[in-house]
Amino acid sequence: MKNSIICIIILFIGAMEISAQPEGDHMDRKALRKEFYESLSESQKDDLENKKKLRKEQRKTMHASFTKEQLAIVDDEDLSRKGKRKALKLTLSEAQKEMRKNHKIRMKDERDKFKATLSEAQLEQYEQIRKGKRSKRKHKKRKD
Repeated sequence: MKNSIICIIILFIGAMEISAQPEGDHMDRKALRKEFYESLSESQKDDLENKKKLRKEQRKTMHASFTKEQLAIVDDEDLSRKGKRKALKLTLSEAQKEMRKNHKIRMKDERDKFKATLSEAQLEQYEQIRKGKRSKRKHKKRKD
């Protein structure tokens, strides 16, 4: 009885420790993003907004080209985001693959053009933000 109570307390404390960690990390990244955004000039902010619009337009265009089978995959709530992506990848037509490839190239060009306008300090912050996103993605991959 005594051992089971100790185990429960240890598990509870461990769960509290683990759940408290990501929130602090999230706030740090949020503050970093805010500081980075505030350091940008108006033209740099416009460039970021244009990249965001371009991404949304591409998503709409791709979604409009989906077949009924692909739309069913997108609407399937039983699949995770990763599962949907894998299932969709298998069903893409050559035109859709080409559209995706062209979009990837265009977004890389836009990203490089944006990075060229950044100062050293801004570039360092930008890389930290990007690195944080990659770390988060890797962590999610391990989790799945």
